Amino acid sequence: MNQRAIFITGGAGGMGVATGKRFADAGWKVGLFDLNQQALDEAKSAVDGSAVMTGVLDVTSTASFTQAVSDFSNFSGGRMDLLFNNAGIAPGGLLEDMSEATIKSILEVNVMGVIHGIRAALPLLKVTDNALSMSTSSSVATFGHAKRAVYTASKFAVKGLTEAMSLELEAYGIRSADVLPGCIDTPMLREETAKGAGRPFELSMLNGLPQSGAYRLMPATAIAEAVWSAYHDSDQIHFYVPEEVGDTDRVKALDIQAARAEIKSFLYRG
Repeated sequence: MNQRAIFITGGAGGMGVATGKRFADAGWKVGLFDLNQQALDEAKSAVDGSAVMTGVLDVTSTASFTQAVSDFSNFSGGRMDLLFNNAGIAPGGLLEDMSEATIKSILEVNVMGVIHGIRAALPLLKVTDNALSMSTSSSVATFGHAKRAVYTASKFAVKGLTEAMSLELEAYGIRSADVLPGCIDTPMLREETAKGAGRPFELSMLNGLPQSGAYRLMPATAIAEAVWSAYHDSDQIHFYVPEEVGDTDRVKALDIQAARAEIKSFLYRG
């Protein structure tokens, strides 16, 4: 059997690196794609596999995605077993205070970046048996978070797109899924949290996260395991990390005000 291959955007970051390492350790070919070549070089060293390639990719550019997929095809032998649309940005703030440029950048990266990825990858996914198109949504796509309105909108879009693609891509034998992370310990989360707290990270709100439940701090390897499970073990569409993140969706289906109260309690906790 030909060696399986995974294409990862946001491949120089915490969840991308962890996922790349998980699959490389299992003998897969791994393509890590991101904006910064130096960060990609560091990621490749961390993944530490002989069957690992890197490529600079701007997910907002169709031309950049076309080139990245072409380079990956040469590396993988013309197959893509798993597309992991993981790249994303998460600027926060009140909607009324956000610049139009920031709003557009969130939507371009988080929504159009996923759409560009699926469209560019389809020729390879179509010719690969049991291929999976997977994207990173978020726990905010269960119930929107204050000061994350645009980010919330972008991740609801990814969740809806995933469901629609599960129907569209079925005709080609391609599966569609997403992962909805809660609080994952990554450099991006630490940077955004410290910035939002307005003080050094050691004193920031991240250290005050709950020790249990949906918003406990989880390692990036938990995302890697969810992606692994999505490919190997399940036909489900939404993978919540941790599983308690999905409780909000279940509560919301029965009582949206109860779900709202639950999220409000987390956001404005003591």
